[in-house]
Amino acid sequence: MSDAPQYWTPAFIEAFVEALNNDPDFLRTAGSFTNAIILRCFDGPDGQDIEVTYEFEDGEIVNVEVWMDDAPCKEMREEMFDRDEALARGTATYEVWQKLDRGEMNVMQALASPDYTVEGNKLKILSHLGILTGMNEISARIEKTY
Repeated sequence: MSDAPQYWTPAFIEAFVEALNNDPDFLRTAGSFTNAIILRCFDGPDGQDIEVTYEFEDGEIVNVEVWMDDAPCKEMREEMFDRDEALARGTATYEVWQKLDRGEMNVMQALASPDYTVEGNKLKILSHLGILTGMNEISARIEKTY
């Protein structure tokens, strides 16, 4: 058995942020992006609901906030999205996140899927599609277990 982190755990999130902040292509794509992206995984590993806020400053992730609680976490699932706090909030089950990570669906397919909820200004989100796609590509390259 390898020491690869399990997808959507704190160890994976740490490896993911490190990979994003050290990938020249991603940093070029992210450019001067300064905002936050919130990703939520319901029914994740070990029966957890997980919300991760990635705060970007000039294309680099400078802060990460992780909220984990036993699923279903009523408070997390009912929390209203505040467009002033983040560009977007994407929510899906662990099963859907795995499909994205394995390349069984791409970011555009996820955004159009009824199994993936995206909140925020859709035009602004689409204008930053390269960042979301880049995040997905880098996540897929990280050695992990499911």
